[in-house]
Amino acid sequence: MRKTTHELVVDGLVPRRVERPETAEGVAEAVRRAAEVGEAVIPWGAGTKQGLGNVPRAYDVALDLSALDQVLEYEPADLVVTVQAGIPLAKLQERLAEAGQFFALDPPYASRATLGGTLAANASGPSRLLYGTARDLVLGLRVATTEGELVKSGGRVVKNVVGYDLNKMHIGGLGTLGVIVEATLKVHPLPAAEATVLAAFRTLEPAHAVAGRIARSVLYPRAVELVHGPLDAPAGPALPAPAGEAAWRVLVWAAGSPATVDRQVRDAIAWCHEAGATEVVRLEGHEHRRLWNAVREFGRAGTNSPPGPSDSPTLLKLTCRPSQLVELVSAVERAAQTQGAAPPPMVAHAGSGVLYIAPGPLEPHQLQGLVELAAVRGGSGVIEQAPLAVRRALDVWGPTRGDFWLMQRLKQAFDPQGTLNPGRFVGRL
Repeated sequence: MRKTTHELVVDGLVPRRVERPETAEGVAEAVRRAAEVGEAVIPWGAGTKQGLGNVPRAYDVALDLSALDQVLEYEPADLVVTVQAGIPLAKLQERLAEAGQFFALDPPYASRATLGGTLAANASGPSRLLYGTARDLVLGLRVATTEGELVKSGGRVVKNVVGYDLNKMHIGGLGTLGVIVEATLKVHPLPAAEATVLAAFRTLEPAHAVAGRIARSVLYPRAVELVHGPLDAPAGPALPAPAGEAAWRVLVWAAGSPATVDRQVRDAIAWCHEAGATEVVRLEGHEHRRLWNAVREFGRAGTNSPPGPSDSPTLLKLTCRPSQLVELVSAVERAAQTQGAAPPPMVAHAGSGVLYIAPGPLEPHQLQGLVELAAVRGGSGVIEQAPLAVRRALDVWGPTRGDFWLMQRLKQAFDPQGTLNPGRFVGRL
């Protein structure tokens, strides 16, 4: 179904027209024509990532990629699939499940998001602990450039070291250097069994210590999370209320053969008890799936439909070394105390040092201060969601680093006219 200009609004900006090419070549031609006459182009999939980034400088053409939604090549024995960028992740997972396989990304809005937008945003979820991020799972890309060309990078084999790794440049590039039209992906067998270990702790330090122990162990869990505060799902809270004075919960996602899951659960439960957990339970089936859906959608009201720009809840993503999570969380809690507020809800990927914070309504300078808490510790921060008025007042990507000049040179080389997503990326590129 063709979308209208009023269905493809970004931050209050309405495009002058919609292009809906049905082939990769059509995408390249549409981008070339726009660049030739100085028009600004914003690629569209399902729109779940359109709230990410700065407010665009301009918006003339909505490039609707929804027609590019096919599986092009798939041989289950090779554990490799090539698909078009407009394919919804849910549709891809259904196709792979027929062969007992899956694509191991679990980003927010996974029931609606398309592959292209997910890769452009480098979106991931709790499963990154075991399977890695998009940059680990993408073997090759085909990208449309502003010169009207289709450029391939990578290949169809797991080990490919020929030439420059342009995949990593476009993954997380927010579509500012080219438009992803196809991707070749590494897939995995579906696990035969899954379960969750949920442990409650009174304070962060023992929860962090045991979460790190489990994440680094030979148990190889699919995910290990630290959670403070509620986790909401469409039908109500997905996380049982903590017992007593428990403030932090550790979630362990066990996956594999039934014997492997039993071993992971047994050891994780024992280690949590040793660490002083006030309560430890095992979750399976619907409760297990509902809990991890809520983790994936944290800060997004547990919904699979992204909010509008004016009512978007505030969500921050801070990164640090996993060993620094306690220090970073403590700094966030102190910042809340100085504002006379309680510590905000938080979810942390314990094995990768990624901390999500849902601080509620804050002034721009307060959000900037939280982002800088990670920057001063050698990490990074981004305001993933915020009301439009807040995003207009600041750079959501935080201060640029010393190597920003390299990003400027790449933008000049790949998009000299500033055609693609102008102003939305780091440093308002």
